[in-house]
Amino acid sequence: MLGAVVLFGFVAGARPVYAYEELRCAQGYTAQPVSIAPVSQCRPANPDPTANQWPQAVVARHEIALYLARLRVRVFHIDFVWDNSTWLAFDVAPPP
Repeated sequence: MLGAVVLFGFVAGARPVYAYEELRCAQGYTAQPVSIAPVSQCRPANPDPTANQWPQAVVARHEIALYLARLRVRVFHIDFVWDNSTWLAFDVAPPP
């Protein structure tokens, strides 16, 4: 049974995707949000040492997905940063 699944995955062009990126700021800078969206950029830290500081590193991209490239099928695509998940879809180009 497992052999049949592996063979089907090979024939269908199974393409797993895993992407993870962090935004790391230099010393003296913190990753501050640009808007209500989960998008940050490095800005100087608050000079007041008693104030709460933004973190120096934040997750910028964290995704997992499975595409069947030869069949142009997306089985699933989960984006943890944007809290978005998409499931089975047809005629979808796989990521590069």
